Amino acid sequence: MTDASALAAAVLATATPPAAAAATSSVLDYLARHAADHPRAFFSDAFPSLLYRLFVSSPSSPSFIDLAAADPDPALASLLLNLLAPSGPLLAAAAAADRLALIRFVFPSERLPYWLRVALAEDPSPGLPLASPLLASRVGSDLHLSVFEYYLFWFAYYPVSSADPAASASNPTHKSRSRIESWVSTLAPTAGATRKPGNKPEPCLYLKLLYAYLREFVPTAASTPPRRPSGTLLQRTASEETAAEADPFARAEFFLHTLIQFWLVGDDFSPLPVQTYRAFGLKLPSRARAELSEQPPSPGLGDAVKLLVMYLNCCARSPPPDARMVFEGLPARNLVVSSDSQLGFWNPLIQRPMYRFVQRAFLFCPISAVIKNATLVFSVWLEYMEPWKITQEDLDEYDVSLMHGTDTQQAGEGKGKQKRELMYTLAWKNYVLSNYLFYSSMVVHFLGFAHKFIHSDVSSVLLMILKVSEVLSSSTELVDLLYKVDTAYHSKPSCSSKSEDVLMYVPSIREQLKDWEDGLTETDVDGSFLHENRNSDLRLFSSREDGAYHLLQLLLIRAELEIQRLPGDTSQALQSLDLIKSRMKKVFQGRIESAHRKNTSPEDLQHQHPGRGEIFTPKHPLLGRSKFSEVRYRGDWMKRPISETEIAWLARILIRLSDRLNDALRLGCDDVDDSSARPTYIKFDWGELTAIGRPKDAARMALVAVFSLVALVGQALLKFMRAHRVKINLRVFASKKLLAGLVLLYAVVVGTRSVLS
Repeated sequence: MTDASALAAAVLATATPPAAAAATSSVLDYLARHAADHPRAFFSDAFPSLLYRLFVSSPSSPSFIDLAAADPDPALASLLLNLLAPSGPLLAAAAAADRLALIRFVFPSERLPYWLRVALAEDPSPGLPLASPLLASRVGSDLHLSVFEYYLFWFAYYPVSSADPAASASNPTHKSRSRIESWVSTLAPTAGATRKPGNKPEPCLYLKLLYAYLREFVPTAASTPPRRPSGTLLQRTASEETAAEADPFARAEFFLHTLIQFWLVGDDFSPLPVQTYRAFGLKLPSRARAELSEQPPSPGLGDAVKLLVMYLNCCARSPPPDARMVFEGLPARNLVVSSDSQLGFWNPLIQRPMYRFVQRAFLFCPISAVIKNATLVFSVWLEYMEPWKITQEDLDEYDVSLMHGTDTQQAGEGKGKQKRELMYTLAWKNYVLSNYLFYSSMVVHFLGFAHKFIHSDVSSVLLMILKVSEVLSSSTELVDLLYKVDTAYHSKPSCSSKSEDVLMYVPSIREQLKDWEDGLTETDVDGSFLHENRNSDLRLFSSREDGAYHLLQLLLIRAELEIQRLPGDTSQALQSLDLIKSRMKKVFQGRIESAHRKNTSPEDLQHQHPGRGEIFTPKHPLLGRSKFSEVRYRGDWMKRPISETEIAWLARILIRLSDRLNDALRLGCDDVDDSSARPTYIKFDWGELTAIGRPKDAARMALVAVFSLVALVGQALLKFMRAHRVKINLRVFASKKLLAGLVLLYAVVVGTRSVLS
């Protein structure tokens, strides 16, 4: 007990890389000495402190992972790899402790994803354990985890720790079955100061560990797992837990669910499919009051999610024979999976969380954010759309055993040439169809994101658009498939067409479109060019003004104008613009015109402007041929992009003040219930009514009557504003014209007074 307590104190006292290396060596020595006696004292005293210093940064010291990334000496990184490896002494001791059921841990609730905190705060419901396997170990309002599960929670928490305001702003007190969690209240909470916003920390060590855990815990075709005892982890009873611990699929499910909940779901106000809400009667946070995070994703999170996508999609090339049993018993998703599909047996698990993760980054990323952090999510999306370009050589870069004695420069050149030769083939048809919204609706959301940032960094936005155009135009078969599905989606069910082979996917795409974009209304979008009906239709090949064709055309017009304002050499930006036009012609040429003819009457076609059909040849917005007069913003007028007619800093202040007033007065909320406001009845004392009042009492009564009348009118006005969803908008006072008029009026008044006096 004394050795474990001293070890915990030594671990907590480390603040430099040499001290962290010494503490890690002490942990390795302690585990080596007590390998055979299953030290309970280590897990009760030293293990929580060790995990905290490994994965959480405090104001006085970064975490061990961050110290190893910043230290040029590889000694600390090597020691941590030896300690935390899947076959290392720490996880071996954890497995031994779990076999003997030595101890259970309670994970701090304020560090959990938002919806899990809400679910634990409510009364236990029979449907909650079925909604997520992470809730299967719930006891009261806490999650009681095994040693291995507790370690995985902290490991998954590391990439999001620097962007967790709930954990850093609170001073929690924890309920625990023993004193194993008492250390949390005495330690400083997570601090974001050690990781500067916008600076991505070196994630090399963490990514090496992540890849090692994925190879060890997530089965692939190379390691076909045995048959499950009965059902999935969601259906298993307590009597089967012992047998389930040895099941690789149970461990893989828990590991992937943990990563998905911490990384992809996070503070999403629609964390589960809509069918799950209704089937189990779950009560989740109100969407009108959901605390949507306007902070960009944590700097290291994008690389971790990208590696997860690469691994799962690389495994999809050859799924194991019993992969269909993974999702046995899960709520129906209307997924169409073929036996020869490249979809992969883990892909349905990450489809919805991944879509909403990328979508929320595009919709809610504020204009003031560093665009480099948003590009990390953008790279994850591109990696997800091109699984055919992922090779084992890409994953070998994270394999510790293959990092010695290789010519990285020659390998990199050969890999780049090989990736360029990898193209879409018909073998990936089912993957594209099952993830169709990533290739269609997400492109439209990305164009809205590009419109929001085009004025702040036109070069970076053009490079992002160029990469998307490369994906869509890389294969004629891919574009034909996307257009085929779009035609089948908008065609009548009774009509026979050439798209009969994809008609079976249309119902699942309709269900996904409703479910994956659940709760995202236009008032939540900051500066989006999307319309209020975006959740009900596919608009990649739409000829309407809210379709991708016209959004991209307008975006190129704005890009040309922004390029003209750039100082210095603009040749690279102009080259990117030309490449975008040429590549997008391959996507829309012939397809957008045919769709336009189908949706346009002969009379409208006859009177159509001759230049209307030109594909991506936008004119410079000069006088007489400007397109900006045709642009109509549709969205929350208070959150529209800041224009040149406004004072930017004043507009931001007034927007924040308006939001605070609207939240305080509950304006614009869907869950406001005015039924609780009842008429107030006053009971008078007849003795006081007959008494003779004084002038002072009469004045007081008159004053009270005036204030009561004002309060009554204000309450009626608030009720009217809530009923008609009217909100306070102080942004109008940031108008340069209005301020100039007020200054002029003030000058006139002052001048008049001086003349008269």
